[in-house]
Amino acid sequence: MKKRILALILILAMCFTLFACGTKKDDQAENKITPALYKVTDNEGHVIWLFGSIHVGRENFYPLPSYVMDAFNSSDAAAFEFDLVAAENDYSAQINMAMALMYKDGSTIKDHVSEEVYQAAVEILKENNMYSSVLDMYMPIMWSSSIDMFVTEKSGLDSNLGIDRHLLNLSKENGKEILEVESMEYQTDMMANFSGGLQELLLEVSVGTYKNYVESVSELYALVEAWESGDEGKITAILYEEAEFESEEEKALYEEYNNALIVERNKNMTVYAENALKSGKEVFICVGAAHIVGEGAIAENLRELGYTVELINK
Repeated sequence: MKKRILALILILAMCFTLFACGTKKDDQAENKITPALYKVTDNEGHVIWLFGSIHVGRENFYPLPSYVMDAFNSSDAAAFEFDLVAAENDYSAQINMAMALMYKDGSTIKDHVSEEVYQAAVEILKENNMYSSVLDMYMPIMWSSSIDMFVTEKSGLDSNLGIDRHLLNLSKENGKEILEVESMEYQTDMMANFSGGLQELLLEVSVGTYKNYVESVSELYALVEAWESGDEGKITAILYEEAEFESEEEKALYEEYNNALIVERNKNMTVYAENALKSGKEVFICVGAAHIVGEGAIAENLRELGYTVELINK
């Protein structure tokens, strides 16, 4: 259960933690990855595309396969969770995000997590030259996000090479209309409203993942390779591997996490996709792969609503 939580946060579900600058240009020969792309058609012939992003990447992702780029280039607009490139250049937005994740009642993180978890997290932050006493004013989710980033960096995966970042930059370069399915504020508020117990668990998970680096990286690469293959079965098996819980309390926290991060957002994103179809505009929707593939994800939801959903991976 704890590994799955980390993997979803890092690469399949959210943009939030991965602010960095840069992009990857399409200047290499086409590679052999075959990520899943979905063409969705309604009864009137309106089309949208669903493409699952992986928020970190590696060189061999690019250039993306021609079937992906043909769909992207033909679309009238591209929709992302939010415009992370604009957000990281918006100082005011970043200040607001930081403020939302600070305690406002005079308490510090020491009042909300065990001494053991706190000291272990401080040790990791110091090891990466990031600890400051100012951080004690921030919620555990901020600490957890930072530690997760360290694991990503150590793995060789690069947020500069994330799929959403790459396509966002291409959209900006080519003057394509950019739409936001959610917003940075939405994701920030969601995490700020995680219960104290869930935030402590996520920080504990991040600490454990960092300390068990070799095993954690193996999990990350398994997810990356499943995404590269475009194999719905492999992706779904990883996302919905049966969880093991140490207690009923941990099970309840996992359900809180899953409902907020996946279930409710999938419902909202399905509504967004339906509205895009009704608009008559051809929209290329690129959000975390956990929201596209699997049980209760957008592709399955749209099929159940009667739309034609076609998997394309070649």
